[in-house]
Amino acid sequence: MVLENRDIDYSIVICTYNPDERLLQRCLRAVAQLNRHNISTEVLLVDNNSTVPVASLPFVQAHLRQIPGMRLLHAPEQGLKYARIAGIEAAAGRHIVFFDDDNEPDSDYLQGLQQLHTLYPNVGAWGPGHVWVEFIDGIAADIERYARVAFQERHEGETAYARLPGWQPCYPFGTGLCIHTLLLKAYVAGIREGQLTLPGRKGRLLSSGDDTQMVLLCISKGYAAGIAPLLKIKHMIPGKRCSYQYLHRLAYGTGVCYDTCLLQVFPEHRQQLEQRLLPAAKFSRQALKQFLRSRWRASFFKTAALINYISVHAGVYMALDKPLPEPVNKILKYLKVT
Repeated sequence: MVLENRDIDYSIVICTYNPDERLLQRCLRAVAQLNRHNISTEVLLVDNNSTVPVASLPFVQAHLRQIPGMRLLHAPEQGLKYARIAGIEAAAGRHIVFFDDDNEPDSDYLQGLQQLHTLYPNVGAWGPGHVWVEFIDGIAADIERYARVAFQERHEGETAYARLPGWQPCYPFGTGLCIHTLLLKAYVAGIREGQLTLPGRKGRLLSSGDDTQMVLLCISKGYAAGIAPLLKIKHMIPGKRCSYQYLHRLAYGTGVCYDTCLLQVFPEHRQQLEQRLLPAAKFSRQALKQFLRSRWRASFFKTAALINYISVHAGVYMALDKPLPEPVNKILKYLKVT
């Protein structure tokens, strides 16, 4: 794919829905303070149909006047996927940077991206090598370490990238993700054509499939994807997202979507998935066995291990469009993760 010339270097897309005002204010303040020396930008704040329109918030109006090239967009169809589509379709930059409304990028984030795009023109997707998770309302000590991983904390010592058709440790997460705009236009086209169908995050559904499909689509178009330590960002987590139940739902949503992500971008993986498919009876038996063990001496971590086991195998069923065994459905309903 040949990338066209555009006048704007980076389109910054921030999607929000009923935001925690503390977080969105910090996000917009950090975006306002980005070092834009020799870099042209636009900022698209996408309101995904918030109950109180973000345009009515005084601090948002203040940043509209302060941040160069900032615009407000409205995405009425609920779900992060649709908010991102609105941002992608409106973007005029050569690259799109996704900052969630709970992200606080380092002031030199754009300078780092510009350097990477100059040095590594074959890399289509970049993400931060350093992600710090900040629990702004605190978190229970026994789950803090687990939660930091769940919320994508990472600290990499060197720049790394790859171009393999399957998830690699050096591939970027959604936090601070930057991708060539034309690759994202192709991603939207895949959605419009019915090739890419994962819903992304919406309400209680905590799938991150859209992030994964964006990265894998870059790979399918011949580009690499990677992370770099000169890209730094803070991920702010409020107290309502630090509960055991939320983390369990996040684990299931993250795990169950991966194989569908992969198969929709690389259909040639179907045979491998069919070989991994557990027979319904065996899947039910193993899931029930682990469920009973987790209930015998209930703990957050045993339940998390059970959810991880189910999500991995349920993801294969989902990708191959097969109904889950009823005992597995009952366990998921009991755990309240779907």
